[in-house]
Amino acid sequence: MNPNDSPSASTKEKAPLAQAASGITIQHYAILVAAGAFATTFAQQRVIGKFPTTFLLKDSLHLPKEQIAIFFFWSTFAWNLKPLAGILTDAFPLLGTRRRSYMILGAGAAGALWLVMNFLPGNYTALLTASILMNVAMVFASTVMGGLMVEAGQTFGASGRIASLRQVVQSVAGIGAPLLGGYLAGKSFGWSATTMIAAGSLFALAALTFIVLREKPRRIPDAEEGAEEEQTALHRVKVPAGAYIGLGVGAVLATYLTLNKDFNSIGISFIAILAVFLLIILLTIVPTRNPVIIKAQGQLGQILKSPSLWLAVVMLFLIYTVPGLNTALTFRQTDELHFLKPYIGFMESLEGVFGVIGALVYAVVCRKFNLRLLLIGSVGINAVATLLFLAYTHNSAPLVHSMVGLVGALSELALMDLAVRSTPVGCEALGFALMMSIRNFGLALSDIIGTKMMDQYHFTFNSLVYINAGTTASILLLVGLLPRAIMSRKEGDKA
Repeated sequence: MNPNDSPSASTKEKAPLAQAASGITIQHYAILVAAGAFATTFAQQRVIGKFPTTFLLKDSLHLPKEQIAIFFFWSTFAWNLKPLAGILTDAFPLLGTRRRSYMILGAGAAGALWLVMNFLPGNYTALLTASILMNVAMVFASTVMGGLMVEAGQTFGASGRIASLRQVVQSVAGIGAPLLGGYLAGKSFGWSATTMIAAGSLFALAALTFIVLREKPRRIPDAEEGAEEEQTALHRVKVPAGAYIGLGVGAVLATYLTLNKDFNSIGISFIAILAVFLLIILLTIVPTRNPVIIKAQGQLGQILKSPSLWLAVVMLFLIYTVPGLNTALTFRQTDELHFLKPYIGFMESLEGVFGVIGALVYAVVCRKFNLRLLLIGSVGINAVATLLFLAYTHNSAPLVHSMVGLVGALSELALMDLAVRSTPVGCEALGFALMMSIRNFGLALSDIIGTKMMDQYHFTFNSLVYINAGTTASILLLVGLLPRAIMSRKEGDKA
């Protein structure tokens, strides 16, 4: 027997080839993914910056609830464009690399902009502009981290291990950052400390990438290579008429809301959503010979023609856009219940801990029940759990946040399960990323709707709780419209 045919020899032969293709080892990948996952989660304005930013806007600039919700909507808007950032980084190498340069510049620019924000606490427009640019830069760093995770999984057959590493690190960052952010929000030096800590984590990521990631030079593929096949693939991409009809109806609705003084902020938010959708359609039909973009065009064409996916998109969007309690709850905690800011941060972290427990529970129950039961049960229980906020006090807060974190994770994962199953085969990464953008849009918009109802129409917090729970439960009526083939399967059942 030829020794080169043995499993051990085969493994030894593949390892250098894998390293040669990427330029780094599996250990380097693990370090970069862990550092990237931590920094691009921890340093987000909705994570370490949530409470320091909220209380800066509330206590120093004296902004109402709705204006704070609008600030976060626009400052974090770039995260909804993450699928497009993925296509861009894959299709167009920067300074000869697809990962290294984007990561260093993205993380470095985001860190620098956090430091700039340290000097802008009293200027709303300048602070918002710097926040938007900081999030744009961080989106590129986060996108590269995801690309490195996929590369490691494909090159070394370690997708499960790398994905688990990323999830654990993000969970740790998501639990620890609110606790620290709540503490800093209560200190006179809190805003400066927040910007420096966030910047420090991003600068560390940029420095680590510079040292560890030795990516081999890449180039944009030659337009003449495979031009005939690429052009054929391009001609096959057609946007269905329904997409244009939906875009037109949405434009009419957004225009009406924008021109209506009472709904102006919601209308502008809808225009932003439609602009992203229009950008996706343009990307689908634009003439190109770049193979990465052509592949994305083919995937987008499949996505736009998938009825199952669009039914899931509608349900996700409606569930996530119910009038939100996020900013309204923070005002209630401080103005009515007089919670200390560190205690508010602790409640957010406690919710995160029980969210991890909920994820572990879902990993078990998804094998025992079909998606229809999981979706109806988890979202229904989540609606009921929302009513716990009616009895929200200093003493009951830990119990309320624990239950909301647990049940919220179950319903979130059931909805993500729906998103995964509804994505067409061959379009998994892009399709799921687009669905996550819909989720993020919905969450941001829900906070604007909820705060507007309180600020402008004088709904009480308890009324908002009832509306949130009721509308969430009513949307479950749409479950019957979802395809039986998707909803009747348990985890592990064949499609």
